[in-house]
Amino acid sequence: MRVSPIRLSAALLSLTLLTPAFAGGAGGPRALMPDFSAVTPWPIDCHAAPTLTDGCRLRVPIPAGTMLPTTGQFKIVPGTNQLTVLYRAAAGTGRPILCCGLQIPLAPLPSTDVWAATVKVNNLNRAVISLQVLTEAYSPLTPTTVWRGPQAPAPVPRPGVLAGQIDRFSLTSDSVIGPRDIRVYTPPRWTNAERLPAVYMADGQAVEEFARTLEAAMARGTAPRVILVGISSAQSTGVTGSDPLKDHRALEYLEGLPGGAASFAAHEQFVLSMVLPHVEQTYHLSTRPQGRVVAGFSNGAAWAISMAARHPQVFRGVVAMSPGSGGAQNAPHPATRVFVEAGTLEPLFLNSARTYAANTRLAGNPTHLEVRVGGHDEAVWRDVFPSGVAFALNH
Repeated sequence: MRVSPIRLSAALLSLTLLTPAFAGGAGGPRALMPDFSAVTPWPIDCHAAPTLTDGCRLRVPIPAGTMLPTTGQFKIVPGTNQLTVLYRAAAGTGRPILCCGLQIPLAPLPSTDVWAATVKVNNLNRAVISLQVLTEAYSPLTPTTVWRGPQAPAPVPRPGVLAGQIDRFSLTSDSVIGPRDIRVYTPPRWTNAERLPAVYMADGQAVEEFARTLEAAMARGTAPRVILVGISSAQSTGVTGSDPLKDHRALEYLEGLPGGAASFAAHEQFVLSMVLPHVEQTYHLSTRPQGRVVAGFSNGAAWAISMAARHPQVFRGVVAMSPGSGGAQNAPHPATRVFVEAGTLEPLFLNSARTYAANTRLAGNPTHLEVRVGGHDEAVWRDVFPSGVAFALNH
């Protein structure tokens, strides 16, 4: 195959920029150091937070000999307990940031249009991390790539097309909640004659993604047949970081959040008095507490924890993935089965998960704590969800 001279020249130029002394000479091979002064200081740099053991940014040069990516592309370079990501920006892109299993700003490499970050990741061989480059306004610049270490858990199979069905409809409550989308997944060959347990999920707009891994697990017999009921989250308004009262999702999900009591209570009553009665009648669901599981991720997991604790005669199963640390963490009914998961690259959420697991074990709950090498990452949540449902329903 004939190689284009233009492409070959670009590749050689990239190598020259990265390792100007690669061909030999005094000092040997050299690698470029990102210009950290060109970006806003990051609060989780490893040198500034010496107690962090994972997920912090290392101020080190990128690995010598690494070829730079082409325009609009990013490259992942694994090392010894560290992962380097590089992205070559198109003209006028602005400052890119790295999302989502690792959430960190990229720093420019001098004399290039390449941006880079190196992150400390202990046990990198077992890591599962989704990566995507975004603008500072959170618009995607690259597709999402899921990087798996050579000893990482195998990905859970996901069918391209669901054999089951997802129904979508709206329920309307008072002016606080308003109309809210509900998505209900029913497994293949389900009829009203089959009285199934249900998993009530926060952030219900993500139900289809979780149904894919769950459906594959059901087909293998590693998860029970269930119905997923997804309750869509509230839409935030404005810049939530500068005004927490505009983060309506957090106000509904985090019990005890300052200024959120009315929103939490309104959403709680909406779920109990409207969602449960409607779907249980429509889909002939089990009304036994043992047949109801409440689930979520991030702040949605904190909501699941609160609902199980506040309504012990309603829910007897919890699946809490990367639970937010801002909610109450009271233990549920002692018979409630608890599955909780978090990653080593999300220290605050991991601490929250460990605290909750310790509380439920102390209260006598059957509890499983799953710690993955990963971050605040939907790729990890999708993988562990079928196991969580199976544990919560004692399958």
